[in-house]
Parts: sequence; structure tokens; C-alpha cells
Amino acid sequence: MKKKTITAIIEASKTGFGIYSDELPGITGYGKTIDAAKLDMQSAIDEVLEAHLEDSSQPMKELNNGKLEFVYKYDIESLFKYFGVLDATNFARKIGINPSLLRQYKSGITLAGPKQKQRIEKGLHDLGRELLNIRL
Repeated sequence: MKKKTITAIIEASKTGFGIYSDELPGITGYGKTIDAAKLDMQSAIDEVLEAHLEDSSQPMKELNNGKLEFVYKYDIESLFKYFGVLDATNFARKIGINPSLLRQYKSGITLAGPKQKQRIEKGLHDLGRELLNIRL
């Protein structure tokens, strides 16, 4: 059975991080760190699968028998907390965004609009490709 790709949204809160997916209603994860939230989400999926198997002989289509691959969608605040090596000021300059504005996005003071999010995402992807081409 082929893995099913699920988009999971990661959001920062004052006490940690939450993960949810519109494709898996009612299944969430929470933790003080993103890694802990991911583990909690996986535990929730495992528990739902186990409970379903006890009640039914039919597999759950939504959970693809547990064969899931996640694409994580971060809010900007969570992104910079999780990837602490990203310096907001220098990254902003690299992608042509006002550094002060990106720091506001990073701290959650201001929310980025769709065009700014797209610009930041493109900058991250470009940076990733650039890093993949480095040889030491």
C-alpha cells in the first residue's frame, strides 16, 4: 500500500506547539516542542487506528492503515522557533523583505498576508536548493 500524503499545520502557542490536519478531523498533537507535538500526533493516530480495528474489520481510508507521510505547514512564528539557525534579519534582507517586518511576523505581532507568505516560502525553498548545492 502506497503512503498517503497529509498536510499538517503546525502552530505556536504561548505554552508550546499544536499540530492538526483538516484531512484528519479530531486528531491533533500537542507538545512543548514541535518534535513532541509530532510524536503526540502520531500517538493519537495510532490510538485511533487501534480503536477502529477493535470495532471494525474494515480499514480506515482516512488513515491509510497508518501509512502516512506528512507535509508540515508552519506559521511563521513556529518556523523560526523550530529552525533556530534562521536569522530573521539576514534572511529578510536575502529575500527582499523589510527585516523589521519579518521580525514582527516571527514574533506574532503582525500576520503575513498571502503574498508575503508566498515570498517567504519561495525564499526558504531557494535557500534549501542553494544549501543542497554546497560541497565542503
